[in-house]
Amino acid sequence: MIRKTFKSESAPPPAGTYSVAMQAGHLVFLSGQTPRDRYNVRHGDKPFVVQARMALDNLEAAANAAGSSLRDAVKVGVFLKDMANAQAFDEIYANYVGSPSPARTLVQSSFSIFDIEVDAILALDSVR
Repeated sequence: MIRKTFKSESAPPPAGTYSVAMQAGHLVFLSGQTPRDRYNVRHGDKPFVVQARMALDNLEAAANAAGSSLRDAVKVGVFLKDMANAQAFDEIYANYVGSPSPARTLVQSSFSIFDIEVDAILALDSVR
């Protein structure tokens, strides 16, 4: 089986020992992305909608590094500090994933320095 990692100049560098994206066969696993910029500065002080867009932009950059996009997502995991932000997230998220919508999990988290983290699994048409 093919195992290949990807790096992105557009997404923040990993904050630990992990790859931004890892391909295994026809699937690409995207590591969780938070509201960080390319210089690894967290922006947890920004309004939720700004944080959500930053996290999704980072996730899209990780998908792009693998030659794909969030429109190829088959499973998305969403971790929110405050579940009251679920509807606002959903409105932003729909523009990233398109239709048909991937399967999704929405979980409340006890983050202390930001409001959101998002990860995804993509399906590729062919092994790259």
